[in-house]
This record gives sequence, C-alpha cells and structure tokens, in this order.
Amino acid sequence: MEKSIVWKRLDDTGMEYCTHTLGERTEIDGKVIRSEPGERSFVDYHVVCDVLGNTREAVIRYVRQENVQTMRLQKDEANRWTQDGIHLPEFDGFTDIDIGATPSTNLLPIRRTRLEIGESREMTAVWVRFPEFDVMPLKQMYTRLGECEYEYRSMSGYTARLRTDQEGIIREYEGEWIEKSG
Repeated sequence: MEKSIVWKRLDDTGMEYCTHTLGERTEIDGKVIRSEPGERSFVDYHVVCDVLGNTREAVIRYVRQENVQTMRLQKDEANRWTQDGIHLPEFDGFTDIDIGATPSTNLLPIRRTRLEIGESREMTAVWVRFPEFDVMPLKQMYTRLGECEYEYRSMSGYTARLRTDQEGIIREYEGEWIEKSG
C-alpha cells in the first residue's frame, strides 16, 4: 500500500511531500522545503526498513543555501551502523532512525512497537540533526494515548502529541506539523 501526504509547518516556514510504502518492507520518501528569514533549505530523503520494521538504510540529501551535503546511513544484519561506509559503533544495536527535519520517521517506532493503549516504550534512535547535518543518539519514549494518538518524549524533556491514521502515519505533530488538506 502506498500513501502520500503533504505536511505544513505550523510556523509557516516549510512544507513536505512524503510517500509511505507500507507492506512487506516499509519505505519512506520525502522532500522538505524550508524558508526562514535569510535562509532556504531542502531535504530529500529515502528510508528503507526490513519486514520487522527495523531501519536498514537512509539516504539524505541536504541543500542549504548553496551548500549540498549527502549522508548514507546503513545498518547490517548484526545491527552495526555505518555512515558513508564508516562504522559508527556508538549506534550499534539501535533500531530506528529519526530524521529531525520531518515528522515521517515517527511512523517507524509506532508501527514497529505496536503499543497497546496506555503502554510506553523507551528506545534510542539514530538522530539526524538539522541544520548541523550530523548524527547523535537520541533517547526517546513513545506512549500510546488512544487509538490514533501518541505522546513523543525525548529524554531532554521535549514532548509532543502525535495524531496518526490507522497505519501510524503522522497527521498532526503538536506545535510543529499538520497535514495539509485539499
């Protein structure tokens, strides 16, 4: 099944067009455009997950002003992460990627964990930060609040409610993004 969505930033600084392919494997393709005073940026990404919902690869291209950067993150069968072919031992064993420029990757732990209402799960993700365009470990927790509602909490104290559709695709990311209708 393939589903596309357009998100709009609530501060009117950007939009995203994203396609989710859900089935034997999960794939996410997105294009984020941001325009803030004195700066414009574009993020193009592709994420591939295995049948269990574990991230296997993410290719991200970041265009900021005239600077173009690309990053390829891969995880092998032994759960070892590499960035552009270089082993990142501090991320070994992590399951998910969290691309900071988009709400789309919140789908990954939501679908993979299949939480019951009231249940929480803590995990550490490979976090791609923007505008730094680097990777860091990010401890986070998801709590299922209702049929299609979750709370996202990073261990730094940031929290947001996430409203999803039945497949776990984010429809509203509190304070940040909302699905653009029409």
